[in-house]
Amino acid sequence: MSKMKHNRERIRWVFQRITGLQLLICFGIHIWVFFFKLERPITLSGLQLIFSRPEWIVFYTIFIALAVYHGFLGLWTVLTDENPSKTYKKVWKIILFISGGFLVGISVWNIILLGVQ
Repeated sequence: MSKMKHNRERIRWVFQRITGLQLLICFGIHIWVFFFKLERPITLSGLQLIFSRPEWIVFYTIFIALAVYHGFLGLWTVLTDENPSKTYKKVWKIILFISGGFLVGISVWNIILLGVQ
């Protein structure tokens, strides 16, 4: 059992690093879009133009999902650092899963609404 737990921790550690690197790449693309693709001053119509394109909706959906996953995985690590009870872990897993799904869902919904002209 402890070997299985050790493997899960190792997988979480690797995913934390991978999502961190992916977030850096996504953040770079985001900065490029907002500094070089949008005209100055940034207006609502300029943002609507970006978010009306399906590829940018997909990109920002992935970006948001990565950010939520990365952040909540870090929070999970902090919450379970002292090896709490199974009930504690189960409750927090449910809370984080529902909260993360809600955050991603509402963010994507808002991006889609922003792109509707």
